[in-house]
Amino acid sequence: MADYFCSTVVQPTIPLSAMTPLERLILSGIFSSEVDGGGLYFYAEQGANDMPAYPVDEVRAALALSGDVESAAANAVRAELAELGEDDAYLQLDLSVSGWEVFFQSIVRRTPALPYVSIVSAWTCTKMRPDGFGGMAVLITADDIMARSTESMLDEMLGIAEYGPLGVEPGLGSHVLLRLCEEHVRATVEVVFETEAPDGLQIADVSNADIRQASLDVKAASDLSHEEGEAASKAATRAISLAAKRNLAAR
Repeated sequence: MADYFCSTVVQPTIPLSAMTPLERLILSGIFSSEVDGGGLYFYAEQGANDMPAYPVDEVRAALALSGDVESAAANAVRAELAELGEDDAYLQLDLSVSGWEVFFQSIVRRTPALPYVSIVSAWTCTKMRPDGFGGMAVLITADDIMARSTESMLDEMLGIAEYGPLGVEPGLGSHVLLRLCEEHVRATVEVVFETEAPDGLQIADVSNADIRQASLDVKAASDLSHEEGEAASKAATRAISLAAKRNLAAR
């Protein structure tokens, strides 16, 4: 019989001041933790607990101490408390589907000094099973939760090895025809600054953040559907020509 493990570390250390009492309670039931300066370092030696259970009295007290701070942990706990019977002594969270990543995301959203949380997991096995090893990396920001496994990375590399840089079989690829590079925008600023800039503005006043926002604004306001349709038409005509030449050569 083989035992499977999912050793996990959470980075960076989460400041105690960034977490509500309820979040500290909930996360400490999912992970092991150690005090690290003014925060908690979360980790799981064998795997995160997807079915943590907590004494109801502790949960209610932590929820009350957390005040009106909105969080995914508070929402999950309130929903479970509403379903508990009068004699239930423990509250259990089923995180096997919803996941615990959203608890960290709530913290990131409220904490400007914490722009992201990363979680790295290593999958291991007590026997050398082909399905017993690998890993996962998760990046949590205020706006997104992104994850990549070693399996997905291998699939991507296999696609590139078989089909070239696009990584997919012919007929399913996607080609970038136009890319707005911020370095090009910066270089263009230097060219047009004298004629476009108002009096008193220095070229050094145009920050990289200005370049980024301007590029995003132009992207949002641009409609290249006509150009895409024209390019698709040209590619279709070219594909027909290539097929005709191939058939002619085969005769």
